Amino acid sequence: MTLQDVRRPPGSLFDDARVRPDVLRDRSPMRWGAHPPGVIPLTAAEPDFPGPQEVRDAIVLAVADGYFPYASPAGLGELRETFADVARARHGIRADADCVVLTPGTASALWGVVHLLCGGGDECILLDPVDLLFGQAIDAVGARRVYCPVDKRTGQLDPERLASLITPRTALICLCNPHNPLGTVLPEETVRAIAETAGAHRVPVLSDEVWNEIVYPPAEHVSMASLDTRHSRRVFTVTGLSKTFALPGLRMGCVIAPNAREAHALQLTFQRLGATYSLTPFAQAGALAALRHGWPWRDDFLAHLRETRDHCVARLNAIPGMSCRRPDGTFVLFPDISATGLDSRAMTQFLLAEAGVAVVAGTREWFGPAAEGNIRLSYATSRRVLDEAFDRIEVAMARL
Repeated sequence: MTLQDVRRPPGSLFDDARVRPDVLRDRSPMRWGAHPPGVIPLTAAEPDFPGPQEVRDAIVLAVADGYFPYASPAGLGELRETFADVARARHGIRADADCVVLTPGTASALWGVVHLLCGGGDECILLDPVDLLFGQAIDAVGARRVYCPVDKRTGQLDPERLASLITPRTALICLCNPHNPLGTVLPEETVRAIAETAGAHRVPVLSDEVWNEIVYPPAEHVSMASLDTRHSRRVFTVTGLSKTFALPGLRMGCVIAPNAREAHALQLTFQRLGATYSLTPFAQAGALAALRHGWPWRDDFLAHLRETRDHCVARLNAIPGMSCRRPDGTFVLFPDISATGLDSRAMTQFLLAEAGVAVVAGTREWFGPAAEGNIRLSYATSRRVLDEAFDRIEVAMARL
């Protein structure tokens, strides 16, 4: 099996013809463009498929008249109201437009919330393993990381263990639900227990829920901000469009603050960071189209991903030395490679050199201390790309 540049009209939104390596090598510098031709990248957690047609049409229309004015730092009121509507209707978060802060991507959203709530000498609880952005934001403000372990075999965390880590210096609890890189969707009882603990100790929560629409039934995502709890709590919910609608390059994130006052304080924080001024009118037009008209596309995307997830897990578990649990959400896998005798970095280097497949190493730098012994790969691409990658990995692993 070989990868070829495909130019025929696609038969469906997510068939093999929709993934164009020839185009992606120019358009995707974090994934296809980061490696020489011939290497299959399963690295950056971005889809290889074009996003919804309605989004493309809206962006084209927004530039067609030739006017390019400044955009308001707060963003379009219509867009903020639509984000609030989606949060209420799909996730039970009771918020209005005054609680919504638009950001240039969810990574900026994480940084902004941490800058608002934390400073030098504070402690911030984060999961281990978890995406590197949390730790980077905590380090940037001079706070100290306090890791709460997540069981890599089950993907679950112990709320009592998390509670035991809270001290008078704890300024923030950082959650990632659904979880990157494990793909866990935390059950309601866990989310509720953490919310109760945070409220009792008056510690705010940063809940990264950018994957909240990539959840496979029967699993259900529960947003912490939707829960009624005994103790009042401050939850900053981070979400965006990059995973749901394959729009990472649009740089459109969102923070739903606990109230309008906190949203205003966060807006001022972003202005000091110079972040909100990068929200272009064209990105906002595309975001509005996605939130209003992109849901049928997302439903088809989720169906494709669910089948692809099952196929990839089966392929990985058939390779001696690899073991992969089936995640309930996201489109990344985190197989255990410890049985091979190689550490995560060495395995990543081996697969690149011997198989021509690029993956992300489960190292402290990427995901925290507990990530060692695993690698991460993204499967939001075509079956043909994935099968060639797994064929190559099987051959290389047989020589290990």
